[in-house]
Amino acid sequence: MLTTKKLISWLTFITIFTLSIQSCIHDDIYSSSDPTSVEYHSKSVFKEDEKYIKNVMDIYFENEEAIKKNAGIPLWDYAMTMGTMDESFLIVPVADGKTVITCLQVPRNGNNVRFLYDYDRDHIRFFQNYILSEKREPVKQELYSNPTGKGLAECKVTAVSMWYPAYEYGSNAGYWETNYIITCPPEQTDGDGNEWGSGNNTYPYLGGGNNGTSNSNLNQDITIDQLQNYPCAHSIAQQLPNLNNSIASNMRQIFQNNTKYNITFKAKSGLGATDGETFATYSTEFDTFNAVINLNDEVLLNATKEYILVTMYHEVLHAFLKYQLYKLGNTEFQAQYPGVTVGYDYAPNGTITNTFTFIEGHAQLVPFLTTLQNIVSQYNPNLPNNVITAISRAGITTLTPEQAQLNNNERNTLPGNNLGTKCP
Repeated sequence: MLTTKKLISWLTFITIFTLSIQSCIHDDIYSSSDPTSVEYHSKSVFKEDEKYIKNVMDIYFENEEAIKKNAGIPLWDYAMTMGTMDESFLIVPVADGKTVITCLQVPRNGNNVRFLYDYDRDHIRFFQNYILSEKREPVKQELYSNPTGKGLAECKVTAVSMWYPAYEYGSNAGYWETNYIITCPPEQTDGDGNEWGSGNNTYPYLGGGNNGTSNSNLNQDITIDQLQNYPCAHSIAQQLPNLNNSIASNMRQIFQNNTKYNITFKAKSGLGATDGETFATYSTEFDTFNAVINLNDEVLLNATKEYILVTMYHEVLHAFLKYQLYKLGNTEFQAQYPGVTVGYDYAPNGTITNTFTFIEGHAQLVPFLTTLQNIVSQYNPNLPNNVITAISRAGITTLTPEQAQLNNNERNTLPGNNLGTKCP
């Protein structure tokens, strides 16, 4: 699926191939083995809501200093969502070494999630046994009538049969024991009566789901779109894989209905003149590819729709090419996408009217220049050709002074010189 900040390092088990850093006006390419990009591999005997678990992990690691209340580390591989697949609730054990010291419950209400430490002894005992048992067999996950009558939804009971070697009795025969855990989503107020969103333990949930702000259309399979706070850009991102062009087609073919290959859009501040940056990692052992595209929040707020559209596609192209490098290998990739450093503009009679060079790291984007221009032209047929050329080439090639000014006009609509469509 189209999708990523995280802790127990798997670098001793897998080889993460990372890509070199490249910079340009439209984007910087970041590729490194970020220790926060740990893989999640469920060790649950039940089918879990992995989408919700991964999104919660992202939020946790982005806000760990504020959330973390003790020395323990959440063991995300053992997280349980209690049979719910609606991105609403999870519980994860928190361990100090091999000892489970607490659990972390993460319920979601609308666009917010909360991180609540749970010191219930039965919950701690369940996960301690679950982690230490040598074998586990699922017994049941079902609704449980909450005797207190509290909770956003009905409670659930999970039962797991666990195997223990009987060393304490001087025998290795071992025995099975069934352990139960009962979980009830918290009330809409915390223990002090504060409503959702009023406490410091509440964080925006940007991962999607059935919260009324995320579409369950084709794009939801292709990108984890984290631009809800930028409605104009969010709407454009929803259209990317559905438009009729070769880049959108590549997005669908590679990322649709594929949980191992992900693209994630995020807004980021402080990028200055850089419109976007694409961070990509991949693993050959697990056949996974993840690209995170950070977009300049000033561009998302002030640029025209056409400018935002072409910037997004520009970054998707980098993700696509990095994916191709991962799948093809360097030799075959260079053969299929040869680099060009110099390009020319021609008049109808064949004479050269302009010479331009490609910015470092963008030589392989040569075949896509015309595609980008066609995309913008189809999106807004009334936009002048010189503006289309300027915003499509920005960050890929050098621009003439006139093109640079036209590009700036579309990048920042505040002076009112833009010819493209201003976001509402």
